[in-house]
Amino acid sequence: MEEPKKKPRKQNAIALEIRLSFRRIGAYISAALRDFSRSPLTIFFTVAYPLILILLFGAIFGDEGVVGASYNLYLQSGTDEGFQISPTEHLNFTDDFTNIIQEIKRNDSELLFQVHNIPLKDENSNTINAGQYLEEVEGYIALVIPSNFTQELLFNPPTNLTIIIDENSQQAGIAYEILSSVVYHFNLGIAGYNETKIGMSITDIYLEEQIEYFEFLIPGVIGIAIMNNGIMGTINRYSYFERKGFFRKLSTSPMKKRDVVIGEASWIFIQGLISIIIILLVGWLAFKIADRDFRWIIDILDWKILPITLSAVLNFTGLGMIGARLTKTAGAASAAGNFLSIPMMFLSGAFFEVAHIPVINVISKMLPLTYIVDALRASLITNNINLAWINIGISFAFGIVIFIIGIFVTKLKE
Repeated sequence: MEEPKKKPRKQNAIALEIRLSFRRIGAYISAALRDFSRSPLTIFFTVAYPLILILLFGAIFGDEGVVGASYNLYLQSGTDEGFQISPTEHLNFTDDFTNIIQEIKRNDSELLFQVHNIPLKDENSNTINAGQYLEEVEGYIALVIPSNFTQELLFNPPTNLTIIIDENSQQAGIAYEILSSVVYHFNLGIAGYNETKIGMSITDIYLEEQIEYFEFLIPGVIGIAIMNNGIMGTINRYSYFERKGFFRKLSTSPMKKRDVVIGEASWIFIQGLISIIIILLVGWLAFKIADRDFRWIIDILDWKILPITLSAVLNFTGLGMIGARLTKTAGAASAAGNFLSIPMMFLSGAFFEVAHIPVINVISKMLPLTYIVDALRASLITNNINLAWINIGISFAFGIVIFIIGIFVTKLKE
């Protein structure tokens, strides 16, 4: 008679264990929820971060292929006196070709090209380089018509038009195809005067020569590496020190807040230089050594990389200190670091050109990484000294303000 009683006891033990297991799971979930609810910033990062990414990348990839968008074409044409065929007929192929481009319309009667003229000389009578001008105004395609275009076509054919484009711009590729069609039909139109064709010489915006995407990418990767060291490293260290009470202990020691801040910035600067060396070395080994380009690193290195790195340290260490001050938990610290760094990674032009994308080009001007990447690219790759110093100055202005704010919000005693 006692045998049947063992089964209910076993069943009760199993049921009790299941209930206890659910209670433990519930307690863990409740504790995690309380920790989550105590940090409004964590809630913000968790909810807003994916929404911001959707909106930003939707704008980037949604506007690129919009039907009906006009193209910004920069035009530089040399002097052309034309050719007098008869008292009533005067040829000027420069004017004719320019007028055709400016009058092309779509089915909705909107102009296809918004033409912006590039002067031949600046206020100091120095010749303006169309490629550098296009880079400085952040355009994506320029057309250069040579001087005496009419005379050259009639008496010294063939004659090339120079088209300078940003190879990383989808809009530039579409605009180039349209220009190719215009040149083809213009050739047919002048066939009555001679049988020559107008040729096209296409070059890249950078250095007016073809550059590899690898070389375009290197400055962006350097900027991202320094950014991650500064933002993520500082946030994680400061948050950890604060949670463990190290800052409170430091406040009772002879060490001052300025010592902590300068020490942190110095370490980020050293990390930045190490990252630069590693990135250049790996890039050389992966992409250049096979071509026996043994001097590539020496050729692209420029001393301006030091002030650029310093400005990056000021910007990103300052952002890291601000982010650490706003977070209290390890999870919130990581979320804050990602929130600050990931959008800048894609909106700064580190991986692809964003200056020609509506709305995004405005947002990119508010990000310090944009100016750091542009300064690195201008000094290391394109050798555009003026553009490099302009971006260095802007990045320093950003960095000083952000770093000072970071110093003020850092509290050792709390």
